[in-house]
Amino acid sequence: MSFLRLQGLVKRFGDFVAVDDVSLEVEKGEFVSLLGPSGCGKTTTLQMIAGFEEPSEGRIYIDGKDITGVKASQRGIGIVFQSYALFPHMSVFQNVSFGLEMRKVAEAERKARVMETLDLVHLGDFAHRFPRELSGGQQQRVALARALVIKPEVLLLDEPLSALDAKIREDMQIELRGIQRTVGTTTILVTHDQSEALSMSDRVAVMNEGRLVQVDMPYQAYEFPETPFVSSFLGKSNKFSGVVSGQSNGKLKVKVGELEFEAEAGRGPCEGPVHLSVRPEKLLLTAPAEGRFTGRVHTRIFLGNHWVYQIDSPFGPLLASHHNAGIQSVAEGEEVGLTWAVEELRVLAPEAGDG
Repeated sequence: MSFLRLQGLVKRFGDFVAVDDVSLEVEKGEFVSLLGPSGCGKTTTLQMIAGFEEPSEGRIYIDGKDITGVKASQRGIGIVFQSYALFPHMSVFQNVSFGLEMRKVAEAERKARVMETLDLVHLGDFAHRFPRELSGGQQQRVALARALVIKPEVLLLDEPLSALDAKIREDMQIELRGIQRTVGTTTILVTHDQSEALSMSDRVAVMNEGRLVQVDMPYQAYEFPETPFVSSFLGKSNKFSGVVSGQSNGKLKVKVGELEFEAEAGRGPCEGPVHLSVRPEKLLLTAPAEGRFTGRVHTRIFLGNHWVYQIDSPFGPLLASHHNAGIQSVAEGEEVGLTWAVEELRVLAPEAGDG
């Protein structure tokens, strides 16, 4: 049995449906990210798990117990907010101790648990400092320690790293994931940052317009998106439309304009109009005569460890991303051949609203 179970959650605000029939099962100790754009329903889902919002329909279970009607303060859930929400007049020690004081934990045990948790987040030497004396990353670790010290059954992280600059955010992703694995707390992260979700999670639950559209391991969600939305939201993707014209030797024959390609029969439809995608790093540049078709480099951008090219093609602008091998790259204005391995062309399922 799953440890945290969301069953048919719906949340309405008047006529607006913010969360629409969300069901999700999370195993004990698992790290799952609710990932999607602003307004997709991920934060409202988190607030229902926390007890801050009451579901219009559906149930929430932790370890087999229905907690849908349980007060937020009695759910045994730890929460880390985007804003940290630290008490500025309290020291680090007092901030972390606060939840234990509210639970009337004995002083000796309280002190031991606070220091143990501060050591876990590498802030044992900062116990008597105040939030204003800490960096953003250190304040975030205090907020995490405050959530963990109560030994929650479930840890909820609401965009916890979005206020940090890029370098600190990357470091905190690694540190936070390591701490979660050490503690083993079942964790739900809400984020709109694709790289954050992919790098930290056991599974990602991609949301759009209030619904879960794909729940998968990060690698599977990125490499095998089920819909055009997932393909474009999880990283960059070159997308075009085509028609499946037949099958041969287990491969689909897909016609795009006047060109025909082979594609693996995957999770998408096997006949009729289809959406297709290929990732920029899977789009290979060759000599013009060696490609499936030709294009011309419109723009190139150097990003240190790789080059990004925008290429004018018969299908419109395409993106290609290539590892920097330490040699001169293809020049702007140069004609190139474009190709990909058969297994890298994805056939995607249609989405609501497709004709």
